[in-house]
Amino acid sequence: MLKYKFHLSTVIICLLTLVSCEYERVTTPDVCDEAPVLISLDQANSQLSIECGTEDGTIVIESDNQALEYSNNGGDFTSNASFVNLGAGTYSIIARTTSNGCTSEPLVVDIVNENGLIISLAQSSNADCGSSNGSISISQSNGAEPVTYSLNGSSFQTSAEFNNLSPDSYDIVARDANGCEASISNIEITTGVSLSADIQPIIQNNCAVTGCHSGSQPPNFTDKQNILNNASRIKSRTSAGSMPPSGREDLTEQEIALIACWVDDGALDN
Repeated sequence: MLKYKFHLSTVIICLLTLVSCEYERVTTPDVCDEAPVLISLDQANSQLSIECGTEDGTIVIESDNQALEYSNNGGDFTSNASFVNLGAGTYSIIARTTSNGCTSEPLVVDIVNENGLIISLAQSSNADCGSSNGSISISQSNGAEPVTYSLNGSSFQTSAEFNNLSPDSYDIVARDANGCEASISNIEITTGVSLSADIQPIIQNNCAVTGCHSGSQPPNFTDKQNILNNASRIKSRTSAGSMPPSGREDLTEQEIALIACWVDDGALDN
């Protein structure tokens, strides 16, 4: 009969190794990074200048990848690479592969009025994390006064400024005295929380430590890209209080809020 002798100290070390950092193992997706989706505007077949009050604009997208579908301003995806009957405004086109769902960077296209109201974003300011102090200011030209403005379908107002805005995406429609309209879509108000200045110090001081995500347990959060790849999971776990794990010092409410705001902003590499 074989006999085994265990030292108590050895058992304690093994137990601590097992429980010190209980996270699901996460594989880092790399297919989309290796083959990014690239799209561009087909200038020759697009109509980006229209008469005021008409909806004759056309946006045609071209790409070397044929197996794509397209979304305009957050709408449903379609296999058609052409968008027609468009009024003056700003449009954001995203393409994705039909095979694995990899998406392109947004392609922003402006359709302008030839002889009428034209608007543009004059200024926007971010909202503080947890606050509603963002703002948007619009400038216009060629409009017949008075020009009025609507935010996300709200009642029209004479002021071209919108204040007390929470982090979100906003659409502006302007209308002049002749009924000519112009619009800007997807104006993003974020919190401005910085990955490098705010999030990385939190993660690396509390999670990328010995025995956890410092290289011994994947993902390695000393690598910025791994933080970006796992942003949603980090938000979920820190909000639930399971990251850092039991036995380590909890994050403060402010730290948890900063992580949530950064992820809600789009987990930007900023």
